[in-house]
Parts: sequence; structure tokens; C-alpha cells
Amino acid sequence: MPDTAARATSPLPPETPANLASRARSATLIAAAGLATFFVFVWATSEIFLFDLGEVAWIFTSLILLNLLLAATAPRWAGWRAAIYVYEWVQVIILSVILHRLGGLMMGTLLITYAFPVIHGEMLRSDSWVFVTANLCAACYAVMAWVESTALSEVRVDIHQQVAFVTIAFLTLNFVALYANRYGSQLRNLARHLQAKVAERTVELSAVNAELAAKARALEEKQEELKSFVYTVTHDLKSPLSAILLIADLLLQREAAGLAAESREDLERIVRLAGGTEDMIRDLLELFRITSQPEAPAWVELGVLVEGALETLRPQIAAKGARVEVGALPRVWGQPRKLEHVVSNLLGNAVKYVAADHGEITVSGGVENGSARLSVRDNGIGIPPAYHRGIFELFGRVPGQEQKVDDQAVGGTGVGLAVVKRIVEAHEGSVAVESRPGAGSCFTVRLPASGEG
Repeated sequence: MPDTAARATSPLPPETPANLASRARSATLIAAAGLATFFVFVWATSEIFLFDLGEVAWIFTSLILLNLLLAATAPRWAGWRAAIYVYEWVQVIILSVILHRLGGLMMGTLLITYAFPVIHGEMLRSDSWVFVTANLCAACYAVMAWVESTALSEVRVDIHQQVAFVTIAFLTLNFVALYANRYGSQLRNLARHLQAKVAERTVELSAVNAELAAKARALEEKQEELKSFVYTVTHDLKSPLSAILLIADLLLQREAAGLAAESREDLERIVRLAGGTEDMIRDLLELFRITSQPEAPAWVELGVLVEGALETLRPQIAAKGARVEVGALPRVWGQPRKLEHVVSNLLGNAVKYVAADHGEITVSGGVENGSARLSVRDNGIGIPPAYHRGIFELFGRVPGQEQKVDDQAVGGTGVGLAVVKRIVEAHEGSVAVESRPGAGSCFTVRLPASGEG
């Protein structure tokens, strides 16, 4: 049958120390179980038999040694198929010798021990092999009956007893083979059914996976097209918008004295809105540049990045009269330019949202539970809890009326913290904020402390 042929002709696994150790363990377990069974049997039947059970000890020891030898070597010198044949035949022959030494045909209750090779044959071989094994056992039993009538007999029996015992052996063993084959066939049919189901589901899943992969590729292509389109539009808007802002600013400076108050306010509004739009376009272009350009990772000293960012922000810090304290900072494995952008954005926000002459900014860090921590704390205007999640989304920001520093609204594009979040998450890290209105803010970035991943 197909499943039998597959089992019989399966390729021999490569020899490894693990395979040898596994066979040695199996053989040792067989030997231990055999010895335990033998000694328990000797102890339990010491008052029944009229002869010394120790007489069969050497036979039983031979069986144990044979188990060890076959388990360790047979698959190598004979292959798996031949090893099973040899193993079963030798087991049946030695079992017959042991039964003969234990009392021969008169110990009819021990006939059931032949059932084990029959069941073993059903487990390992084909449907026909189980009946071959059963009749091999019956033949050995018949040989033992013939031996019982010779001078070698341990317990002499007449011809009628021999025929009766052999007939019982033949019927019993074939009965066992029939039931073993019946249930073995059911198990094999069930296994084939399950294999067919698994194969069917595997084909279905492969088709679904292929379809999902195709859709994912198509979606990725659409996203790339959209990113390219947005980048192009944003870039093309930058130049004319800058020109509009420049012209409006020049008009405001040159014609301010001759303009009516309402016209001057309108012109100032144009300059303010154009400036905000220009900032948003600049931040969007920075977002595309940061998220699309690959960069080789390296060890990055966060302290060096903080020093560079503070040097760039020195004019704004001086204008605000803010005080900045920097503690010891760890190093991380990441993309230097992108992490530099994270540090610059967090420090820039801290400077922007502190009050003049009262600003205090603290930069601290450390390694906690396998993560490197960078915290930027300020005593600025704070952020209402309702906006803690939204400020990390693209274009998410606190409304202008709730963002006033020194009684002046502080605008923002809603892009900077979204870029920070994307960069940090690309480094398998996280960013969070703790803040209350009027109590300042603390932004904390956590990154893997070590490892190149």
C-alpha cells in the first residue's frame, strides 16, 4: 500500500551524535524494562514453578543484549526495512525458547505473549505482514510442540495436547492479527484522511498567501506612487510660496506707513499664514527625506547629539534666557542622522514652549531593563491630557488658543513629533509624554541599549 511503501523506503536520516544517542537511550530503556519485567516475574512466580527460573536467565540476558545490538546497529548495516524483519523474527524465536524453558505447552497462559510481536508488526509493516507475523508465531509454537515430544522436552505432552495447543495458538494469534489489522487500517485511513486535509489546506493557504502577497506588493507600489506624488507637489509648492511670502513681507516693510490699518492687518495675516504653510512644507519634505533615505546603523553617543543640538539652538536659548542641564547619557545602536533629528526636535520644542527668563530644561538618561532612556523635561506651558496621543500623529497638534507662551500663541505644523515617533519605532523603541497644563512636559524616548538590530 502507498503508506506502507513510504514507510519502508523512507530515506535513512544522516548519522549524527544525536541519532546515536537517541538509539542508545531507546536500547537502554528496552533493556531496563526487560530486566524489570524478568525480575518481577521471577519474584511473583517463585512459588508456582517446580523448576529454577534462573535457568532462563541467560536466554533473557541474550535477548536484552540483542535488543541493544539491533537498536544500535541494525539500521546501519541492514537499513530500516531489513532491521525490522530481523528484529521481529529474532524476538519471536527467542520468545519461543523462553516459553519452552518456562514449562512448554503446559504454560498455555503465556501464549498471549506472542500478541506483542503481532501488534508490533501491525504498527511497523503492511496489512499482510501482520498475518505473516501471526503465522510465524504459530509456527514457532508448533515447533515447540514438536520439541515437547522429544527427549529435549521439559514437560512431556501427548499428541492430542500438542494439536490442541497448536490449534489454539493458531486461532488466537490470527484473531489478534485480525483485530490489530482492523484497527491499524482504521488508524491508517484516518492518517491518510488527515494528510489529505492538511495537503488541501496547505494548497488553500498557499493560494491565499500568494494573493495576499500580490495585494501587499500592489499596495506598496500605490503607497510609493502616493509618496512620490505628495513629495513632488510639496516640493513644487515650496518655491512659489516662498516667493509669495517674500513679496508680502517686502510690501509690509516698504508700504506699511501708507497702508490703511485694515490693509496692513490683512497683509500681516498673509505673511503669517504663508509662513506657517512654508514651515509645514519644510517639515513635510523633512519627513519624506528622513523616512525614505536609508542610512547605515552605528553606535551613537546621545550626549554628542545633545551637544550638537544645543549648539544649533544657542540663539533661541539665549533669547529666552533659559537654563539647560544635561546629565550623563548612554549610547545606542541606530541611524545617526535620524536620531539627531529626534534629539533636535525634542530640544527645539522644549525651548519653544518655556517662558522667557524662567525656562528650565533638563536632559537626562540611563539604561533601564535593557533599554536606553533619553528624557527631555521642561517647565513650559504643558500639554492637556486629551492631546497626549494625538500630538504624535501626522498634523496632530494642540489648538493655538491653548498654546500660548508669554501671552502669545505658539504655532506648529503637527509634523515634528510624528517624525520623531516614526524614527523611534523604526529603531524598535518607544516615545511617550508626561505633561499637565502649566506644569511643563517630559518626553521620554526608549531605545534598545545594545545589539545591532
